[in-house]
Amino acid sequence: MSQAFATTDSSLASGTLVDLKSGTANAVEKATSNHAPQLLGVTASKPLIALGSGNRQAQVVVSGLTSALVSNLNGNIKVGDKITASPIEGVGMKAGTSTEIVGTAESNLAQSSTTTREVKDKSGKTVAVKVGLIDVQVDVSYYAAPQNRLDSIIPVFLLNLGSAIAGRSVSPMRILIGFCSLLVGFAIAGIMLQAGVRSGIISLGRNPLASGILRRSLIDVLATALGLLAITVLVFYLILTS
Repeated sequence: MSQAFATTDSSLASGTLVDLKSGTANAVEKATSNHAPQLLGVTASKPLIALGSGNRQAQVVVSGLTSALVSNLNGNIKVGDKITASPIEGVGMKAGTSTEIVGTAESNLAQSSTTTREVKDKSGKTVAVKVGLIDVQVDVSYYAAPQNRLDSIIPVFLLNLGSAIAGRSVSPMRILIGFCSLLVGFAIAGIMLQAGVRSGIISLGRNPLASGILRRSLIDVLATALGLLAITVLVFYLILTS
């Protein structure tokens, strides 16, 4: 699915990574790593679903599978790699650090036709990089890159979820502690509810006339469990955001 955005750049070829132009609400420009937080999507000439059209507008794929220009500037790209903006205007690269990404690679750069470009690295040295088109599943989001051994234990979706809840990059240790506390809180609340219901059923079987008292007891147990869950969620949120 694509959406039309205004542009003054007539060289936006299909597959170009674009970001939202600073100071505008509906204009795009070629994306670079300096403006990665403003990543918007990938241009396409014939999207399956196009929203809006007009002169001096570019169709930008904001969701779905499309071809995107990428380079091996940050290493060779393979299926499953996260794609972000690179120093080369409009060309993506593999995300090696925590940053905003445009999506996930669905094909290998090594198996695509490529051209060679010469660019200067941070030290000013000229290096040759390969640029080509690969399939990318567009889903602009924040990517929390693995940083230590904990990342091999914690599922990627938990890392991304924790960072999304906090609104920023969160350390794997903090995410692990947060989700463990959440799990423990839900487990204790579940045990309390189960014990309260079981005790109520047994007591009701022994004394059917005490149903009113048992009902009030169950309500107290339910209120306590809900209070515990609320405190657990609050602690979880504070762990991630503090």
